[in-house]
Amino acid sequence: MTEKVKRFYIILNLILIVSFAFAQQEKYELTKINFEGNNSVSDGELRRIIVSRETPGWFSQFLNSISNFGKSPVYFDSLLISADLQSIKDYYHSNGFFKVRVSYDYTLSDGEATLNYYINESDPAIIKELNLKGLESIPESFRELLYNRVSKDTGRIYRDDIIENNKNYVIGFLRDNGYMLASNEPPEILVDTVKNTVVANITFSPGDRYRISEVRTSITGVGKENITDELLKQIVGIKPGDYYSNYQIQRGQVRLYRTELFTSAIINSVISDTANNYVPLVISADVGKLNELSPELIMNNEDNTFNMGLGLSFTKKNFLGDARKFTVSSSAAAQNFTEFIKHPSFADSSIFGYFDTRIVIEQPFLFGKPINTKYETYFTTQKRKEEYNSFIYGAKLSFDFELPQYTYFNSLSAYLNIERAEYKYKDLYLINLLSLDYQRLNYPKQEADSLSRYYIYNVLGGELVRSGINALIGVSFGTNQTNDIFFPTRGYALNFLLEEGNSIPYLLSRAFGNGFDRPLFFKASFTSSFFIPVYNSPENSLGLKLKAGNIFNYYGDKAGISINQRFYSGGSNSVRGWSTRQLVPPQILLPFEKLSQLTLEDLEAILAKGAPTGGFFLLEGSLETRNRIVGNFGGVAFIDFGNTLNGAADFRFDRIAVAAGFGFRYYSEFAPLRIDFGFKIYDPNDRRNFFRKQLWNELLQFHVGIGEAF
Repeated sequence: MTEKVKRFYIILNLILIVSFAFAQQEKYELTKINFEGNNSVSDGELRRIIVSRETPGWFSQFLNSISNFGKSPVYFDSLLISADLQSIKDYYHSNGFFKVRVSYDYTLSDGEATLNYYINESDPAIIKELNLKGLESIPESFRELLYNRVSKDTGRIYRDDIIENNKNYVIGFLRDNGYMLASNEPPEILVDTVKNTVVANITFSPGDRYRISEVRTSITGVGKENITDELLKQIVGIKPGDYYSNYQIQRGQVRLYRTELFTSAIINSVISDTANNYVPLVISADVGKLNELSPELIMNNEDNTFNMGLGLSFTKKNFLGDARKFTVSSSAAAQNFTEFIKHPSFADSSIFGYFDTRIVIEQPFLFGKPINTKYETYFTTQKRKEEYNSFIYGAKLSFDFELPQYTYFNSLSAYLNIERAEYKYKDLYLINLLSLDYQRLNYPKQEADSLSRYYIYNVLGGELVRSGINALIGVSFGTNQTNDIFFPTRGYALNFLLEEGNSIPYLLSRAFGNGFDRPLFFKASFTSSFFIPVYNSPENSLGLKLKAGNIFNYYGDKAGISINQRFYSGGSNSVRGWSTRQLVPPQILLPFEKLSQLTLEDLEAILAKGAPTGGFFLLEGSLETRNRIVGNFGGVAFIDFGNTLNGAADFRFDRIAVAAGFGFRYYSEFAPLRIDFGFKIYDPNDRRNFFRKQLWNELLQFHVGIGEAF
């Protein structure tokens, strides 16, 4: 090396060292990262994938300076630019933009830096072929099914995840159909930059097809003496001679855990003992305590409002064998929990909530089939603030069916429910109800109130009690096609409920010649939620909910349909500008002409018709954006709409209530905790101007809850 070249490298190194030292002394906060030309990818997604980060705001820096919250300032580092450029190119390549070009510049001024990236995306490449190789040894029917599956993706814009999803599907299919050791080579991606097309080749090695030779068991734990090997095998449901299936193994583990008998349960194949394409399975289960007494702190959204309370349950597992479970439980929860703690009695007039006690027997099989069967008897009393107190007791037999692997609907349950419901309507509620009917006949309010008080206290005796027995047959089925059960950002979920009321006792009464005075009805409801991928970030989501339902009354008077079988709107999981069950249709009483001469029978007939709340037609919807703010804290903004009506024929757009608001979330390990603030934007029962209403008393409603609103 010549002397001149040596001097050049020494000078260059000195310049770099001096420049670096100068840069260390002169720090610039990276206040802004800009992207131009990124028509197909959002700025937020690009900021997520690059190494450079914008400096946080002054408030976050201030919090960081005095506590562990917030974030420290971020300074510009030119050495990260090359990594940013590569990250952007790799991201675009993984989404089919193989001709992308990326450049940059930056500005430094007054202690602040701005970094700019310029992107020329060009057109994305199209998948011309997606070839599966190495599958010649599997049955032809399998090959056709797999080829048809992957052929649907030809003609689409290339993305790495399309190739990955197809590869995983094929591997999963093979391992679920006996090819226990199936594997694959890294996909070969051939890009034609002239035609802008992609040919993807994935080579698989299916290996041999295996059957199960035997099912072994290993039982440990404090309750192992009460669990037999045959019970384990029956729960898992895999038999010798079956083809090896990874799906059936996973399903078997789920069945084991659902019994709640085991603290741990694992099913493994013993590959070292394979012989002649047969492999043994080992079920390893650790049995916990079979008798449990469990106190609990209750927090739920029952009745569309936040309830908090206490509960106690006793569970005997493996009751009478066959993994059957026997449970006795009691719980009490109040909407005003602090008052309940001070005075733990529902006899206190300031306490509103519910008390529930039930006995449940649950078993994982019915007639040898994996149908989770539950029989329960229950007694529930509910104390509402204004309308009524209810007493409900009954019995319910329900069946939860285990569906095959490849079905569109992935949940199916059916039930038979017989219950007696009794409602005691409160005097002030009845007085207000009757007074409204007088006012409809142009009685002055003061006179209407006076007459109503007289009849409620002197003729009716101060209370109205109504009761009835209902026999319900129902079926619920649905599908969940979202990408995450707890925090979905893409996909959709659908649920259908069909329920028939009182046909069984009606047929029995006809068969034995007895009278029957209960209404017959059919109830149908549909709930859907859609999550639209407007955000590229997995921590943000835009959701849409639509719910509709109708009760069809085809025999008797629909006024006799029990309150707990009707529809309600308003509450933390409904239209959040209104309180729980606040959106109900106005009560229409019987048109008596001489309300000043009511007999006891007349009065009971009027109030029995109009006192029950709830509607026979329901329409609801919500649009909500969910965004993480920092760490586990997030926020939402929403628009809700909906109402209940006396029938579908009563529907008009001006009868639909509209609410809007915002809320905050804390995403704990088990479920989101939330508080929402809803504002009545349009109230069909009070059409005064929004700005002429009082904020606290007439517009604002807040809700506390667990889990997302939908």
